Amino acid sequence: MYCSRKKEDYLKEIENSGNKEKTFYDNIVQIGKKEDTPVVDENGNLTVDAKTAIEILEQYAKTFQERNPNLYLFNCVMHLDEATPHLHIDYIPVAHGYKNGMETRNSLTKAFQQMGFAKAVSRKQNETVAWQERERSYLTELCRERGIEIEALGIQRENLSLPEYKAAMREVEKLEQQAEALDSQNEVLEKQNDALAQHTSELATQAQEMEAHNNELLMQAQELTEQIEKAEQKEKEANEILAKHDLRAETFKAISKEVNAETKKMKSVAVPITSLFGGEEYVKVKKSDWSMMLDAFGKAISRNHLLEKYEKKIADLEKRIVTLTDQVEKLKRFVASRGLGEAFVEFVNSLSPKTMKQKIEDAKVDVAEYNRQRRNQQTLSEKKHWQQEM
Repeated sequence: MYCSRKKEDYLKEIENSGNKEKTFYDNIVQIGKKEDTPVVDENGNLTVDAKTAIEILEQYAKTFQERNPNLYLFNCVMHLDEATPHLHIDYIPVAHGYKNGMETRNSLTKAFQQMGFAKAVSRKQNETVAWQERERSYLTELCRERGIEIEALGIQRENLSLPEYKAAMREVEKLEQQAEALDSQNEVLEKQNDALAQHTSELATQAQEMEAHNNELLMQAQELTEQIEKAEQKEKEANEILAKHDLRAETFKAISKEVNAETKKMKSVAVPITSLFGGEEYVKVKKSDWSMMLDAFGKAISRNHLLEKYEKKIADLEKRIVTLTDQVEKLKRFVASRGLGEAFVEFVNSLSPKTMKQKIEDAKVDVAEYNRQRRNQQTLSEKKHWQQEM
């Protein structure tokens, strides 16, 4: 009877069955993650959390067969060579009482049912899910007894082989590493964004300061232009006075010639007389000649006073011209030192025939256009810099 119900190729039959039965099953039981339950510390010593996890897992393994009489446990190994302590539990599901064929068979579903789990009503409500929830509850209770709260994580692997599960876990770890790299990259980008925002704020502040500085220079330029205009007007007036009262070399030469002629004429009408008592001689002139001589003398005295008067005025005007010319040069140098340079000097020199007011208005328009172009260029540069960094 026994021999008639024995199958020589039973393992092959299980492997080729269409109901996804397996010859054995492997489960991994783990407590914690590498971030909170690493096997060793930085010095290579077993961590306190790892020791606690090992003790809990050992208790779980010792009672596994007792809780699961229809799961034949043939291999149970504790792994400490990876990031976190974990168990590998290998078992064969065994069901009894079949009336046809072999009386005892490999059947995960029947094994669970004979252990008291209800038949499946859906894919999400079946024997395997119920068994997994019971095992998690037992493991959670062991952890709570030691003051550890458990958060259920992991991958549903009832349809995964051990190699497939390990590959899936490696993929999960790879994705976690990518997530950490993305977090780091995001942190770097946030810092760069903050730095860029700070730089943009600083540039905006500098732009405002430069615009205020340009406006200040424009006001100073307006004041300097008015001063230059006044100085040029005074120089023009001084030159007009000099042109009107030009008593330089040619005037002196004409006056000397006229005086020499008058002197020669006076000498011709004067008759020397010897004094009876000796001593200095006298001259005798006609009364009319004497009147002429007195008139000529008066004119000479008047001309002399007038000449001295204008000579003094000319000297004063020449000093004033020198002073004004020096002021104009200083103003031009000051304008150049304030950053306006040769362009402003050319602007001042080209003022005619426009009025000063018109030229100042033109200067304001030029400065406003320069500020607008500079802001547009600065904005374009910042956009290019941001795109390059991104």
